Amino acid sequence: MPTRTNYKSALSGLDVAERDFMLLTIAAAIERMSAHGQRTVSKSFVRYLNERHGLARAWSELPEERQTHAAASKILHAIPSQIRARKPRRRSNALSRRMDWLAGIFGLDRIELDGLEILIRTELLPEWATLVQIIDSSGEISVDLLALLTGHGKVTLDQRFHPGSRLARTGIIRSDEDGEIRPGSFLVRLARVRVSTPEALAKRLMPEAPASRLADDDFAHLGPEAEMAIRLLKTGQGASILLYGPPGTGKTEFALHAARAAGFIPVMAGMEDESGLEPNRRERMAHLVLLREMMRSTRTHAVIADEADDMLHFNFGGDSRRDYSKAWLNAFVDAPGPPTIWIVNDRDTLAETTIRRMDCAVRFDPPPASVRGRIVARHARKAGLSFGPRDIARIAALPASPAILETAVSGAARVRGDSDDVCLIGNGLLQAQTGFNGALFALPAVYHPALACADCDLEALSGRLRAASDKGWSLLLHGPSGTGKSAYARHLAEAMGMDLQIERGSDLLDAFVGGTERNIAAAFARAARQKAVLLIDEADDFLTDRRDAVRSWERTMVSEMLRQMEQLRTPFIATTNLADRLDPATRRRFTVQAGFTVLKAQQARAQFQCWFTDAAPEEASLHGLTPGDFALVARRAGLLGETCAGVIAKWLQEEADARNGSRNPLGFRL
Repeated sequence: MPTRTNYKSALSGLDVAERDFMLLTIAAAIERMSAHGQRTVSKSFVRYLNERHGLARAWSELPEERQTHAAASKILHAIPSQIRARKPRRRSNALSRRMDWLAGIFGLDRIELDGLEILIRTELLPEWATLVQIIDSSGEISVDLLALLTGHGKVTLDQRFHPGSRLARTGIIRSDEDGEIRPGSFLVRLARVRVSTPEALAKRLMPEAPASRLADDDFAHLGPEAEMAIRLLKTGQGASILLYGPPGTGKTEFALHAARAAGFIPVMAGMEDESGLEPNRRERMAHLVLLREMMRSTRTHAVIADEADDMLHFNFGGDSRRDYSKAWLNAFVDAPGPPTIWIVNDRDTLAETTIRRMDCAVRFDPPPASVRGRIVARHARKAGLSFGPRDIARIAALPASPAILETAVSGAARVRGDSDDVCLIGNGLLQAQTGFNGALFALPAVYHPALACADCDLEALSGRLRAASDKGWSLLLHGPSGTGKSAYARHLAEAMGMDLQIERGSDLLDAFVGGTERNIAAAFARAARQKAVLLIDEADDFLTDRRDAVRSWERTMVSEMLRQMEQLRTPFIATTNLADRLDPATRRRFTVQAGFTVLKAQQARAQFQCWFTDAAPEEASLHGLTPGDFALVARRAGLLGETCAGVIAKWLQEEADARNGSRNPLGFRL
C-alpha cells in the first residue's frame, strides 16, 4: 500500500464523480466512528481534510499550541455537515460502471460490491490510499476498516471477504490470515481496461483463440473417445471435457479443433496483462470464473482452460481456508455453464472426485508414425525444406510429440540444415523430455532376417504375422544375448507399418505395492491406443516361474502379465535370454515362439561381407558368432580405422571365445 506524507497536492487526479463519492464516504465514516476512534485519528484526519479537501478551516486558524486532540475531535465532529453543505451526490463514472458490470456478471450482492469498490479504489487511486492510511496508519484494509467505510456489519463482511470466501477462492480478492484484504491482480487488471461500453469490455475479456495448426486427420489416432468429446460439445449442454497427457502431444490443438468442430468460438482462460506477462493461478481462475458466468446465456463460446493442472489441484499449498477445497472445486466443475475443455499434463494431480465430474476424458500420447509423417511433411513445406519420402519416414520414426517435431523442423530450417539435423534436434529434445534415445532402438545398419539364425524361417514368419487380420497375437523371442531378437522385433514392426513401443524393467518395475502391475497394464493399454507393437525387452522379471517366487509381488506381476496376454488388442513381443526360467503358463500363452542361436558359418560369412565389404579370410573359423558381435566389432573398426580383414576376423573370434567362457584379456589388443 503506498505511503503518503505530503498532503498538499490538489485532487486533480479525481473526476467530479470520484471526488463526490470520496466525500460521501468520508462523511459517513466519521459519523460511524466511535469517540475513541475519533480521538485516535482526529489531528491527522483534520489536517488531511483541511489540506486536501478545503474542509475544517477552523483548524488552520487555530494557533499551534491550541491544535490539540480535543480541538481536532470537535472540528471533526462537524465535518459531515460541511460536506453535505457542498451537496455531493453519488454518480456514475467509468470505474463504477465497470464494477457494476462485474457485479452483474458474478452475481455480487450489495455488500460484496461496496467492499470491492473500496478495495479497487484504494489500489488504483493514490487519494484513496492516502485516506486509508490516515484512518489506519498501517495502510492496510481489514474487515473493520471496510465496515467503517461501507456501513455494513463486520460479520456479514467477514463472511464475504475471509480467506476461504468465494471472492478469495476465485482470485477476485486476496485475503490473508492476518486480516489484510486486497483486490486480486485480475480484478485490478480488469478495472484498468480502457473500454467505453460493457460490450467492448466483454469483447476484451473473450478474445477468440487462434485456429488449430493441425488438420482433422492428425487427430484420427485418438479414436472414439475424441469423437465422443466433440459429440458431447455439440449438445450445447455445457460439457466438461478432460484432455490429459505429456506436454506437446497436441492437446491444445485438439481443443481448438474440437471447439470449432462443435460450432463454438474457443476462448482461452487466462488474460495477459498490459505488459504481456503470463497470469498466475488465481488470475487464471478468476478469468475462468468470469468467462463461465459471461457465457451462460450466449451459447456461442467454449472455454479452454490450458495447463489447468494447478487450477484443478485442490487445497494447493495446504491452507484449507485460503485455497480451493475439494468440495468447492468439485462444485465449480459440476456447475452448469458453457462447454469447458480442461487440459492437464499429469492426470495424477487431479482428485478422483474431480475426474468423475468430467463428461469425457481423452488421453494423449505421441501420435503414430503415419500421423507424425504428415506433421513433418506439413512443417517442412512451410519451412521451405525439401524432404523426400525416405527422409520424412526416418524423421517420423522418432516417437516424438507434434511440438517436438515442429521445433526440430523449424530449427533445421533456421540453420539451413537437412533431415539429419531434424533427427538430431528431435532426438535431443525427446531424450531431454523422456530419457528416450531413438538412436539406441534403430535397426542396425546391416539387417536382414536371413542373416539371423533361428529355429524357424524368420522371413516367412514376418510375412504371416504381417498378413494376419487378427493383430492380437503374441511372440516370444528367446535365445542368447546379441542373437538379434530385439532387431527382429524392430524389423517386424517396420514391416507392419506400426510403431514399436519398447518397455524395459526400469520402465515397469515400481517400488510400491501394486505399482508394477499398474505399469504393466498401462503399457498394454498405451500400445493398444497407439496401435503400436509392444516390445517388453528382457522380460525375464515379468515371466519367471511363479513356483520360485519368494515375495507376493513376484507372483502378482506375472499374473498381471498373463491377464494382459489373454486380452491382447495389439501385437505383443517379449524377448528373453532365459527361456528355461519362464513360468510354464506364460510360455503356453504366447501365440508363436522363435528361438535364436549363434550364426551358422555361412551366415557369419555373409554378415562379414555386409559389414566390412571384404570377404572373410578363408582360414577364419567365425564359429559361435552373433549379429551383435558384428555390430560391436564394426564400431570398433570404424573408431580405429581398421580395414584389415584378418584383424577384424581375429577380433570377432575373440568376442565369440569371451562369450563361450574362454580366458581372454579384457578389452582388445592392437
